[in-house]
Amino acid sequence: MDILSKLPERLGELMFEKNVTPKDLAPHIGVNRCTVNRYLRGTRLPNFCVFVKILDFFPCSADFILGLVDHTPPNTTFYPTPKFSERFRELMSEYKTSQYALHKKTKFSYDNFNKWLKGDTHPFVDNLIKLANAFDCSVDYLLGRVK
Repeated sequence: MDILSKLPERLGELMFEKNVTPKDLAPHIGVNRCTVNRYLRGTRLPNFCVFVKILDFFPCSADFILGLVDHTPPNTTFYPTPKFSERFRELMSEYKTSQYALHKKTKFSYDNFNKWLKGDTHPFVDNLIKLANAFDCSVDYLLGRVK
């Protein structure tokens, strides 16, 4: 099964529950209606920044919308997502891991790690799952949305 195959379905469920159309959602997440429709068809994935805006619009678990869990845990407090570069640095320190160790687990290039640490780029959404697995944590924890 594709690692992100549930994202279109989950996004559609959230939109249905909140009675939101692609036209309604688009301005809140900074894309056009056609792009939202592509997310719903599974022909396009949101980038990191849009994904965070989706999570802010629908206060749900990143792990839920990615299809990693079946429900957002009840009474979960979601915190604003910090800068990924800062959070990534915190996690490397907290888990006492190095770029080399993460490279061995994920096969991501050192260039990716350096760009993420500098804040030059963000991981793609599918790479968030791989990083969370490498840290043995949830995507929400990886993003700093839960403590």
